[in-house]
Amino acid sequence: MDKFLNVKIVFIDIDGTLVNNRKRVTLKTRKAIRGLVYRGIYVVLTTGRNAFHTIDKSRRALSSSIIISSNGSEIYDYKNKKIIYIDEIDNDKILEMWRFCNLNKVGVLINSLDGKYINKYLIGKDKENSILITNEKELKKITISQVVLISNNLENMMKTKEFINKIGLCITSYSESFLDNTISDRYRLDINNKGVSKGKAIKILLNELNIKKEESLCFGDYYNDIDMFMECGIKVAMGNACDDLKKISDYVTLSNEENGVAEFINKYL
Repeated sequence: MDKFLNVKIVFIDIDGTLVNNRKRVTLKTRKAIRGLVYRGIYVVLTTGRNAFHTIDKSRRALSSSIIISSNGSEIYDYKNKKIIYIDEIDNDKILEMWRFCNLNKVGVLINSLDGKYINKYLIGKDKENSILITNEKELKKITISQVVLISNNLENMMKTKEFINKIGLCITSYSESFLDNTISDRYRLDINNKGVSKGKAIKILLNELNIKKEESLCFGDYYNDIDMFMECGIKVAMGNACDDLKKISDYVTLSNEENGVAEFINKYL
């Protein structure tokens, strides 16, 4: 089809899209992506995950060195070590959130392009390769665009959710167990500035690269991909995608367990 001949950039979500249920990028997917990059088409991983995780998956997938991470609050070219865009959270709000979470024993994980920083209440594997902050003055030295709050206490997390809204920040993603109050050992909230989204970041990057919306294509699977779909010319939902995303997609490919990204690329691009 003629419209596929004009595609200059492809945006791919990670979880449930790029990787299979074992969190791996298959050989078939790597080959398909490598073929696009070889032809001069940008392949940009676009995710709620932090920059370090996204860079690792980008390298494994053989995609382009530009990434959109932390729910769209960062656009970074890791090959050239260039920050294209960052939506930094005001330090006063960071301090308010830090104090509240410490008082209520909620774990804090700060994602920054400089590194990962945590408080003493963080639980789980996110403590690995993270720097423990014991003095809040250290927070002023960090450029912060996303904070992840984690706890196994639902009551404390509900109070935290209300506080986040009160200080004017935005919850851009959350663990599924938070939706229906199911019992979990890990409730998670992703915090960004208001207005942050994958779609906004995509619009900024398209302008930076002088690429038209109709020359873009995206793959996604979940609700936080809806705004990404609205900013791309060709929208492809995974077979395992939520119904709301499928409704606004142009195509539905196979699931992430069936190499849906690779199958679509090999068929149309």
